[in-house]
Amino acid sequence: MEHIPIHADDAFSFLLISNAKWIYIGYRLALRIFMGKNRRNEYLRANPVHLGDFIPLEKLIKANGIKAIPRKHTADFEMLFVDREAELQPHLFMNRDETFIDIGANVGHYTLKAATLYGNSIKVVSIEAHPENYRTLRRNIECNQFNNMVFVINKAVSDKKGSVTLYERITHNNHLSTDDYTLLAKEDNQSSIQVESDTIDNILKENNIKKADVLKMDIEGAEVLALKGATETLKKLRKIIVEIHGNTIEEVKSILLNNKFNVQILNTRGMWDFCFIIGHKLTDDL
Repeated sequence: MEHIPIHADDAFSFLLISNAKWIYIGYRLALRIFMGKNRRNEYLRANPVHLGDFIPLEKLIKANGIKAIPRKHTADFEMLFVDREAELQPHLFMNRDETFIDIGANVGHYTLKAATLYGNSIKVVSIEAHPENYRTLRRNIECNQFNNMVFVINKAVSDKKGSVTLYERITHNNHLSTDDYTLLAKEDNQSSIQVESDTIDNILKENNIKKADVLKMDIEGAEVLALKGATETLKKLRKIIVEIHGNTIEEVKSILLNNKFNVQILNTRGMWDFCFIIGHKLTDDL
């Protein structure tokens, strides 16, 4: 983290971030002195520590073009303020009067970035399943006064209306890690919650959202189910970006190809290392 540039946009944010960075670096150095590098790294993998843990106040921070309130003892700070997946940025370009659909919005990095960059020239629909993340997402939108241009929905997306189970990782201090949840149970140290689900088509129709131009999806293993419930939405999109979890890549490719998208695979490098499928529909297919 100490090597990742984070540029504060005001003096208060600069003070909070600078202090947190130095304390964080000192903490890692202390662990290395007492444990050695390998044992320290192993310890931190089992007991993750975030830069946000060293920010003492839950206050509005302005950095890297984002304005938000990160929660303490979460990965919100990194999720919000660290520039992520730079290779995706050209694919997230928006034209005037278009609608950006952010599915699996978490606490709002891509939602806030789009709303900040394009202002009232676009609309943003932000869908987040996890209740705590949803409340934080709403707070971040409100503190930017984006309420009139960002529509927020608290549901999971799937292939039918109903409910789904989210599995939450429990950290070493018995906190639920809302930055790290999945729809697929994989580990013993997980709790679970039930959340309401519906198809993308139904969600947009019920909320009178008629346009859908660019869609980004990061939903922790439910990509195929979500796409099966988006047959009408896929007809409208000019571009779709799907983050791949597990072994869904071939199924996702097949669905997009069958819906007349050109498909490319994009691997990102950096703090996060993911595979994305980018679907671009030719103009004459719209």
